[in-house]
Amino acid sequence: MSNDLEMIKEGVDKQHSIMLSEIQANLPQIENLSLNFGKSQSQFMDNMLTTSHPTPIRNVRQMLAEINKSLEALKEAYYKNEKEKIYIKKLERDLKTEKDELERELIVIKIEEKNVKLETGKKYILGAIRKINNYQKQYNSILKTLGVNSFDEIDFEKEEEEYHIKKAFEQGLNAARSNGGRIDEGNQIYLTQIGINGTVANKNVQGYLIWEEEQLRNGKTITAEDQWRFLEEMYQMFKGSARKYAEKKGMTLTTDDTLISNKGAKNEKNM
Repeated sequence: MSNDLEMIKEGVDKQHSIMLSEIQANLPQIENLSLNFGKSQSQFMDNMLTTSHPTPIRNVRQMLAEINKSLEALKEAYYKNEKEKIYIKKLERDLKTEKDELERELIVIKIEEKNVKLETGKKYILGAIRKINNYQKQYNSILKTLGVNSFDEIDFEKEEEEYHIKKAFEQGLNAARSNGGRIDEGNQIYLTQIGINGTVANKNVQGYLIWEEEQLRNGKTITAEDQWRFLEEMYQMFKGSARKYAEKKGMTLTTDDTLISNKGAKNEKNM
């Protein structure tokens, strides 16, 4: 990159040439710091915003999706860089046999351009590796916290009702905070789809919001843990609602013999 700036300096006025010299002086530090990134977002965002589901296996599913997406991007970047290396070798071969001086200059510029692309590609390859590694460590952390060795499709389906009950109330609670204590239409529809009466759900949400107001009036602190406790209470209150609603439709929640188990055992009963 420094060589590129030298060439750019030749085509600008003195004032901008001085600015480029200052950029050159700081460039090594900037390039080293840039290697610390090369990702679309921070680990904080990956761990707190991308994987923000109220149940662990849903977060695992999100992590696996992010890992697979990043692996595909990593492989794509790797093969792109490998092709660039071959193009550079071809250009270097052409440079040895080219007699025309202008053509030689063009080849030199093409080689430098591709070397810059290689360095840029390397930054994103390293960033993808760190992103994947972070998600793998977070995945292992969830396994350790739950005291299990792995998850499979059966585990995922078993957790689905808990996830959707908690997610519906989480979204409904957030909507009610900015909607005069009322769950919005979209989340009312969501609650109905999983077999929960919207009026009853709204009453529970309003009760929790009243409790929050009382806590604040008494000078007490409200934490995220209080909301998690409320979501767990809602799950315990409404679990089984989806099964009953599915039965009313003449259905079951899952078709068990189509589920894949990684543990060598088929799911024996309806979930």
